[in-house]
Amino acid sequence: MDLMYIENKARQYHSSDATGHDFSHIERVKNNAIKIASHYIDADINIICCAALLHDVADHKLIDAKDHDVVIDMMRGWIKEAGGSDASARHILHICQNISFSTRDKNDSLSLEGQIVQDADRLDAIGAIGIARTFAYGGAKGRKMYNDNGRDTLSHFYEKLLMIKDLMNTHIGHQMAEERHHFMKEFLSHFYDECSLKQQ
Repeated sequence: MDLMYIENKARQYHSSDATGHDFSHIERVKNNAIKIASHYIDADINIICCAALLHDVADHKLIDAKDHDVVIDMMRGWIKEAGGSDASARHILHICQNISFSTRDKNDSLSLEGQIVQDADRLDAIGAIGIARTFAYGGAKGRKMYNDNGRDTLSHFYEKLLMIKDLMNTHIGHQMAEERHHFMKEFLSHFYDECSLKQQ
């Protein structure tokens, strides 16, 4: 499979994103996935890299629900154009459609490759880069940094980010998440102090 072809498609697709789902995020997820996969000799690195590059193309936060099937067909076309088999396309698309945190209770079970990509994506949601992405997304959606009604960016730490460490699939992913989790807790402590707020 021609991963450079897939990478170029993903780069073009995410070129104008300002929500923290830009191509820099995609690259970090791919690099995280490669690092995790290096500990699993049975993992198919081509499937992993392709799924990492495409994992946000059909993300429900970024596209209208009515466009979902069209976008999935577009991704399938990219994979085939890059020389991927029908089986590879099915595997990659299954990963991309079943790694979302917000749909975790409905997601299908993931292969080893899918678990690795999911861990890689979750790693980029936490730590210093995760904090930056969280506030970028909140700003893009017009959310306040914090308020009292729970519909603010700060609430996202408690609704998702602080949960991620204990939801990692792989031992290596969990190890990588530990330091990032600690950094977020330190950040929150400083944030509350500097804003003279009571910590949740």
